[in-house]
Amino acid sequence: MTGACYYVAAAIALALSHGQDGIATVWPSSGILLAALLISDGRLRLWHVGAAAIASMAVNFNLGNDLWISLGFTIANVAESSLAAWLVTRRISRQISFSDPLRLLNFCIAALVATIASASIATVFVPASSAVFWFSWFSTDLLGILLVTPLIMIAARAISNREVRRSTRTAGETAGIFVMVAMVCALTFAQSIYPLLFMPMLAILIAVTRLGLLGAAGGVVIAGVIASVASAMDSGPVMLIDAGPQTRSLFVQFYLLALFAAALPIGALLAARRRLHGQLAESVRLLHMAETAANVGHWHLDIAGEAVTWSPEVFKIHGMASDNPPTLDDAINAYHPGDRHIVSQALENAIADQQGFEFKARIIRPDGSVRHILSRGEFEINALTRLPGLFGIIQDITVQVAQEQSLRAASVMAETAAAEARVLAETDQLTGIANRRRVSQVLESEIDRAERTGQPLAIAIFDLDHFKQINDRFGHNVGDRVLKRVAADASRELRHDDMLGRFGGEEFVILFPAAGAEVALKVAERVRHRIEASSIEPPVTISIGVAELVLGETDESLLRRADEALYLAASSGRNTLRLAS
Repeated sequence: MTGACYYVAAAIALALSHGQDGIATVWPSSGILLAALLISDGRLRLWHVGAAAIASMAVNFNLGNDLWISLGFTIANVAESSLAAWLVTRRISRQISFSDPLRLLNFCIAALVATIASASIATVFVPASSAVFWFSWFSTDLLGILLVTPLIMIAARAISNREVRRSTRTAGETAGIFVMVAMVCALTFAQSIYPLLFMPMLAILIAVTRLGLLGAAGGVVIAGVIASVASAMDSGPVMLIDAGPQTRSLFVQFYLLALFAAALPIGALLAARRRLHGQLAESVRLLHMAETAANVGHWHLDIAGEAVTWSPEVFKIHGMASDNPPTLDDAINAYHPGDRHIVSQALENAIADQQGFEFKARIIRPDGSVRHILSRGEFEINALTRLPGLFGIIQDITVQVAQEQSLRAASVMAETAAAEARVLAETDQLTGIANRRRVSQVLESEIDRAERTGQPLAIAIFDLDHFKQINDRFGHNVGDRVLKRVAADASRELRHDDMLGRFGGEEFVILFPAAGAEVALKVAERVRHRIEASSIEPPVTISIGVAELVLGETDESLLRRADEALYLAASSGRNTLRLAS
């Protein structure tokens, strides 16, 4: 298809040619090949180039050119479209779009560079070539690319996107507009009396307004075809120029370039405007969807006029109908009386300091229900009116507040339960003092502290003398009461920082932080004396072993030495205390 279209377009252009050496007024074949290269997959581009090369050779042979000139013209034409395609795809990583003014400019630059190269190549193969030949080749090929390539690509994209075939009305309107452009152009170029070259421009502008880029590209191509045919028939306002055919041909080319330069950029701007309008409409739709899903609304306050604007979701949060816009006083009074000063102060500070704001408050709905909200926003200056205002969002956080309250209550309960569990895990259930686990933990900590600070540390281990006889004689209940009484009596004689713990059975441990053996012996003796002096039956006594920490000693070694001292006290008659060596 590319080869066939290339051949037909080239044959028609040459048949209508008024230029020198068989150079056409417009060379649409270059535009056809470039469009094929830009639209097609990269793996198929060589096939398009090969088909166009065969068609070019055939046209040149039919024209009567020899092999050398035919080969040179073919190389120039094929290289031109290939170079332009490479430049376009190299400079524009994304898909080419004529609705983007910057990408349209890049396309025009690529076409300009490629046609300059093509004209230079063709000039090499023509004997006694001139600057006129070079410029004629350059202008006709540049026109062919600028006029034909956009039309093909826009039409192909419109058809693939079903933009033209969406409805009978759209297709009919497109056809009608192009018929109108053709009639205006035909009437303009059918006469050579009046300089009516401005008339096609008016028709093309109408096509651009209604059809956008498709109208721009299609209208300019229609004008180019009719102008070329009229020039071949020595008709049209161009005949009013007092000059030869070559000059008139150049004027037609300049005229078509002017049409292109006026129509396509306008079409690109209108397409960009429509795209932005569509994106804005889509953004608003998505914003409403997002606000509904997130239970978030937005509002605006015109400070000068005190006019308040709410989005639909804000009305929903307030439980109000959206057909009754609120005043500023209504918006403030919607808050809980206890929170209105928070809202007023936040807004006043934001206006005075021209800064952002954030506050949490309660809203009372018309039905009496209370909703918790979070509102935050910014101070702004309207870009058009230059008037100050506040823009903010409001979010219903009632569920979140309820969840936070539940979490706080659950956290308090969990902390209480954890504390109770920790006490149970570290407390001897019978006597209420520290158990073996707790004493061991504190002892390790105190040994580390003593080593860091150089302070002394001592411990005492004691157990009840002949406690088994008490259990055997009076029973275990009495034995338990004795253990509790001993724990209570011992605790009363300890210093503030000392710690008493039950290691198991009738064995107890006392920790003496920041105290040496001398202090430990005095306190231990007070404990022994108080337990012995108790008047509660049955009477009991204790034996005590005391040990002071040696530098580098472990908790196990310290406990072992205290236990050895306890053994000495028991074997020495009991009811006494001994200091470990």
